[in-house]
Amino acid sequence: MTTMAQAIKRIASAEARRMTSDQIREAIKAEHPGRWKDSTLQAHLYACAVNQPKAYIHHPSTEKFLYRNADGTFELYSEQQHGPNEWVPHEGDDDVSKVEELVETSISLERDIEDHLVSNLDCIEPGLQMIGGQVNTDVGRVDILAQDVDGNRVVIEVKVGEAKDSAIGQTARYLGWYAQIDGKAARGILIAAEFPDGVKYAASAVENLKLLSYRVQFSFEEAKI
Repeated sequence: MTTMAQAIKRIASAEARRMTSDQIREAIKAEHPGRWKDSTLQAHLYACAVNQPKAYIHHPSTEKFLYRNADGTFELYSEQQHGPNEWVPHEGDDDVSKVEELVETSISLERDIEDHLVSNLDCIEPGLQMIGGQVNTDVGRVDILAQDVDGNRVVIEVKVGEAKDSAIGQTARYLGWYAQIDGKAARGILIAAEFPDGVKYAASAVENLKLLSYRVQFSFEEAKI
């Protein structure tokens, strides 16, 4: 008999796109009418997501195959597209809720940075024009796709905090794909708060890849009733 986790995985695999919890629920109801409650589905969406650290504690035996996006949608997890699974709590972590909170904060901050960049591409490079955000390719999803003053594609990837080696490989993968599609080299810009020396060395070996560091500035206003 099909379990709910298996039903969700089948739908996520078949659709191969971002889906809201409502869309998944309607698909489940269409295939298995009256079998499960909505609350059961919501619990499974939480339990099956790789980037829900607390789920590894509350649901250790449940297969983790979904990826929860910053906008609350879900899709099938792909290490190539979403990066290595770095959300599994390590042995000895005392406060898993803190880990989960950090993940949520990271997702929210990355979304905020992307939204700001989309509206202010000139702060990255004068003359950049927006092509699209969260652009799907055969090798993953590009955070921001733009075009420079010379008509070249510019792949922009955003990482919260310190950039990892995997970010270089991910960006290089997109550049290689667009080079094949367009018949000419694309440019890449990787944006993060910090770049360790090892990441800088790796980036230096990728043609047309530039690293940019961001700084978050806070403003304050009085809270009134």
